Amino acid sequence: MRYPRFIRGKFYPYLLSLGLVFVTTLFGEFVKRRLEPTNIVMFYLLVVVFIAIRWGVGPAVVTSILSVLAFDFFLVPPYLTLGVDDIQYIFTFTAFLVVGIVVSTFASKVREHLIQRQTEKLHSALLSSISHDLKTPLVSITGALTTLLDGKSHLDEKHKRDLLETASEESARLNRLVNNLLDMTKMEAGVLRIYKKPCDLRDLIGTCLEQLKDKIGQRSIKIDIPKDLPELPMDFLVMAKALFNVIDNALKYSTDNSSIDIRASMIDAKVRLEIKDYGCGIPKEDLKRIFEKFYRVEKSLHTSGTGLGLSISKGIIEAHGGQISAESDFGKGTTIVIILPMR
Repeated sequence: MRYPRFIRGKFYPYLLSLGLVFVTTLFGEFVKRRLEPTNIVMFYLLVVVFIAIRWGVGPAVVTSILSVLAFDFFLVPPYLTLGVDDIQYIFTFTAFLVVGIVVSTFASKVREHLIQRQTEKLHSALLSSISHDLKTPLVSITGALTTLLDGKSHLDEKHKRDLLETASEESARLNRLVNNLLDMTKMEAGVLRIYKKPCDLRDLIGTCLEQLKDKIGQRSIKIDIPKDLPELPMDFLVMAKALFNVIDNALKYSTDNSSIDIRASMIDAKVRLEIKDYGCGIPKEDLKRIFEKFYRVEKSLHTSGTGLGLSISKGIIEAHGGQISAESDFGKGTTIVIILPMR
């Protein structure tokens, strides 16, 4: 069962705190004849600390107030009233409320400090990764051009051409990295514009394969698309980026002598597009995370990349009203499944 978004959003911590206070009160009803009421307070404090660590001061303060009210109403005689027979409970309530607020504030600050440290570590790791991926092609380009411009080097035409090809390939790689970063920035800023018009899926696949022809080399690309497949409403250039990243990944994470299968089929008013490779596959625990930005499967860290390609593809495909997912048989290959609406 899926709850409305506003319930799953900012109100969720408050609803959860209400539920936990209810459960704690129910527990108190069972043990109040065996424990002193002041001892039951400790269980409420545990709830306050949990809420504070998980969601911060606001929900924790609300939890403290609800706990005091529930404790007084249900567990302190006279029951089912907010009155008390013993003046000591007034001090207990006051102390509980103060301690609850202080503890929640302290726990919230610890939580914020931990989050800040984790964020700093993450930013550092991401900057290091991006810097490395940008620096590598720059070093190659600089080295090749420096050698070519060195008047003292006596290179034959073959070596000169090899250096120029290296510089060209690394320039294209650098261009893709920068474009991926720009595309991700646009999507996160909400300024990526999609202009749909009817497009032929064969043309889209053909364009991507043409861009990847140097990487494909002699590899076999098997394409199975129904002849009667209708045109799909999409932004051709933007969707080409999404499909390029998916096919590029399939080539990158499979062996040079294996094939890539691309097949499409119609399901109701949608088209199912599958890109299958016969590489090492993806561990089950990583399948749901490969579309997160900067996430890379641990066993593929030796392969160059920023971990942005599939995340960008996901954003573009969802902007077209579609879906993307991954299926993998670890050790045998991976299939990326794209669902696109025909209308």
